Amino acid sequence: MQSMIDIEDWVRAQPNAQIPEAESYRLRLWDGDGFDEKRSLSDAKPSGRQILDAFDQSPADEYVLLYLPRRKKLEVIELDDIIDLRARGPERFFAFKTDRLLNFIVNGHRFSWGASTISVALIRLIARIPDNETLFLERADAPDKELADDDAVRLSGKGLERLVSRQPSWKLNVQGVLLTLTSPVVVVKDALAQAGFDPSAGWIAILKRKGEAKLQVALTDTIDLTLPGIEKLRLTPAQINNGEVQTAPRREFGLLEKDEAYLNERSLHWETFVDRGRRWLLLSNFVLPEGYNHSFVDIAIDVPPTYPRSEIDMFHCFPHLTLSNGRVIGETSGRTAIAGQTFQQWSRHLNGQTRWNPATDSVMTHIAVVEAALLKEVGE
Repeated sequence: MQSMIDIEDWVRAQPNAQIPEAESYRLRLWDGDGFDEKRSLSDAKPSGRQILDAFDQSPADEYVLLYLPRRKKLEVIELDDIIDLRARGPERFFAFKTDRLLNFIVNGHRFSWGASTISVALIRLIARIPDNETLFLERADAPDKELADDDAVRLSGKGLERLVSRQPSWKLNVQGVLLTLTSPVVVVKDALAQAGFDPSAGWIAILKRKGEAKLQVALTDTIDLTLPGIEKLRLTPAQINNGEVQTAPRREFGLLEKDEAYLNERSLHWETFVDRGRRWLLLSNFVLPEGYNHSFVDIAIDVPPTYPRSEIDMFHCFPHLTLSNGRVIGETSGRTAIAGQTFQQWSRHLNGQTRWNPATDSVMTHIAVVEAALLKEVGE
C-alpha cells in the first residue's frame, strides 16, 4: 500500500486507471477568494463535511462544496454526501461561503458556481474546453466577445451568461471566393486550390492589404492572416490572348543566375530579347500600385552587353502611365521604340551613395528601384 496518493496528479497522469489504496489521499481545494491548497485525508470515503473541515472551512453549513470528477461535470456535494475518492477520482474541490449558487452555460451545458465571477481559465477546466478552441461570450446586441484565459466572466449580472467554444478561424477572399481557414498561415498555391483555381494555370496573384500597395506574391509564398488589413488575394491570368498559339517566353540572352532565380521566385513573367542591337528584359503584366490609369504594365529594362560591370539605368513602360489625380509625372516625356511599340521612358538614376556597384547591384536591385519609383509617384 502506498503511503500517499495525490489524486489530482494521479488522474491527470493516468486518467483511466483505478486509484489504488493508500494510507492518505491528497486533495486540492479552491475557495474563490485566494485560497488554493492541497491537504491530505486518511479516509478514502469522506463526507462533504469532512472535506470542508480538513481545509478549515467552518462552520461547514455556511459553505457550498463543489467537486470536479474525472471525465464528468462539476457537481454539488451536500454535507452528508459520501465521496468515494478512489472510484470518483475528483480532480479538484471548490468551496464557497455563500447561500446561493450562480449559473452559466457553456456549449449548451449548465454549470453552477459559488462566486460572482469566474476566470476563463477555470471555465476551461470545468467545461473541459480543448486547448485549440477559443471561448466566446455570446451577446445579443453585439458580436460575440472573444475571451482570453486571464479574462473573467461576471455571473451576477442580469440574465444567464452563455459561452461557446469554437476552433479559431481566419477568412481570406480569393478572387471572390471566401475561404474559412483553421490556420492563420496559408501557402498561396494552397489557397488557390481550396478556392477552386488550378495553381498551375499560370496565375498572377496579387495580395491586397488595406492602406498598403498591392503586392505580387509567388505561389510558394505564405500569407500570414494574423497581420492586420489583409483584404483579398486577386488573380489575373499571366497572359491573355485572342486565341493565337501560345509561345514560350523568349530567352535570347541570359541573366545572372541570381537574377533568374529572383524573377522566377516572384512568379514574374519575364523575357529577354534583342531589338535593333539593344538587349531588353521585359516584365509583362507588372502589378502597379493604386493611383495610376492602369493596374498592370509591361516594363522594359535595357541590359548592357557588359552587365553587370556596366550599370542598368532607367526603365520603360507600355502602355504609358498617368496619375489618376491628374498630376504630371516628372521625367517621363521620353519615348523609346521597342519591338514595334512605343514605350514611355522613366528617367530614374542611381547616384550618390546608391551609385551602381557591380559587386552588389543587379537586375534584382534595379527592380527595387523601379518599384520604389512607381510607389513614390502615388505617395506610398
